[in-house]
Amino acid sequence: MNLGIIKVLTKKDINLFFKNRFFTLITLLGLVSYIVIIFALPKSVNENIKLAIYSEKPLTRINYFLKKENVDPLYFDSIDDLKKAVLNKEVSFGILFSEDVKKIVVFIPKDVEEEMREAYRYIAEELLYVELGYTLNIESKEVVLGEDMVGKQIPLSKRIIPVFTFLLIMAETLGLANLISEEIEGKTIFALLSTPVTVSDIFISKTLMGLITTFIPSLVFIIATLGIGKNFPLIVFILFVGCLFTISIGFLIGSISKDFMGVVGFGGLMFVILLFPSFNVMNPGTFTGWVKSIPSHFLVDGLHRIINFDVTFRDISGHILVLLTTGGILYLLGGSLLKRRIG
Repeated sequence: MNLGIIKVLTKKDINLFFKNRFFTLITLLGLVSYIVIIFALPKSVNENIKLAIYSEKPLTRINYFLKKENVDPLYFDSIDDLKKAVLNKEVSFGILFSEDVKKIVVFIPKDVEEEMREAYRYIAEELLYVELGYTLNIESKEVVLGEDMVGKQIPLSKRIIPVFTFLLIMAETLGLANLISEEIEGKTIFALLSTPVTVSDIFISKTLMGLITTFIPSLVFIIATLGIGKNFPLIVFILFVGCLFTISIGFLIGSISKDFMGVVGFGGLMFVILLFPSFNVMNPGTFTGWVKSIPSHFLVDGLHRIINFDVTFRDISGHILVLLTTGGILYLLGGSLLKRRIG
């Protein structure tokens, strides 16, 4: 291993990476667009349910019940005004009571999820029972298991940061894979090996180049969107480990791809598989526990926990161990395949 040679090779690899206009474009475009999207998304979650009511007759029991529950509904003088308020999302949903106050019609915006529609219908039915005097005399007690997230809901702008970070890292990883593939097919590696350059020098220089092109953009993204807080060192550490993990994937893809289309094909397939855990972060419960068998889960989920739940190193030590172990195995596999191709 020659440090001077490794330095020259690393510089050469970085220059070649950014000479590829496609990967340079998606790096800059991805970084800028992701930052813009984060700042455009809402910074908080509105957990309040605004209720609209229209009834020709006074709702004495409902008024008393809602006042006791500290709920202040909006009363409308006409059905059209109520519908307009629901359509304009001035309220969460509206309830129309019939003249004899025995039937109801629930007005719900069209883009409300089915779970919330059921919840709104349930609330409306309960209010009707209250007005009719059919409430049950039941004493109940609420016990929250785990952390109570009321008032602590995580906005999409923070949920999506780990996902965008992973997308940035993976895009740069495909650039590394493409560079490896091009140098093998273009016989550049063989020309280098005819000089004092060794296979180890090439491996180390490609790893350093991969670290620079994946770690720096992702770190810039984190600083631009989150700043430097108390958990910043832990974020930097898991980013570094995550970049090592994805670099190993880049070696694997580059060693089995014969050209750019091969990189796109194999890389695209790997990209889709590794992206599945991200959906669980953006929308919890999208997939069941099987996504934890995909190693990228431990990068995205680890970042998510650090950013949004203030966890410590001890809490994510298992995530880091899985990333290091999986990355090491993939690095050895990609390295052995690369050695076989270059003889």
